[in-house]
Amino acid sequence: MPVTTFNEGDKFVARVIKHLSTNPANQWVNSYEFVANTSGDVGDFVSLGEALVAFEAGIHTELVTFDRYTASTWEDDHVPYDPESFFSVSLSAVGVRSDVPNEVEPLGMALRVNRQVVSGRFGNLFYRGALFENEVSSPAGLPILSSPGTIQDNLTDVLASSGFGDYILPGPAIHLTMCMINANGTQVRNVTGLLATGVSMIKQDHQWFNRTTPA
Repeated sequence: MPVTTFNEGDKFVARVIKHLSTNPANQWVNSYEFVANTSGDVGDFVSLGEALVAFEAGIHTELVTFDRYTASTWEDDHVPYDPESFFSVSLSAVGVRSDVPNEVEPLGMALRVNRQVVSGRFGNLFYRGALFENEVSSPAGLPILSSPGTIQDNLTDVLASSGFGDYILPGPAIHLTMCMINANGTQVRNVTGLLATGVSMIKQDHQWFNRTTPA
């Protein structure tokens, strides 16, 4: 199944790879799953990438540099190699949030965002480099958002201004919808909203984030 053309029901993964401007060698990635509502082509992934990167830039601090965006079929890598199963775009965007004189929280302190669905368990997205020190407090020894409503307001505003909210139901009828896909691909649950729910302490070498080049 290629990304150059696709049909209704096809499943895909989009990834945004980034790093701190102060340490380009330490990259991490956030991944998102999508299902096709209609047939389409690679231009739909270009539009998705523009909206997704604009959304992520709007919730990340100015120290975060966006390296590249990729889109690929949901299935495992093809053997033999199929160049039409994915594509990659180099980026030059940076995070837009600034809060001088507050320092950016360490990368292990991640903003936790709920992927809300109609039924079943919610899923989480974890964003490193998205919090300043004044946005986190630890009243009982565990980090929480100091002002969750303010973080959510920004999240909601950026979803609208970036256009990424169009890919979340009940957005307009476009070709791709953000979803959650189970391990074998037999269940697809559409995402209906994103909700900032807290702070998670994540190891910097966690598999959700760091990716190394195969030897």
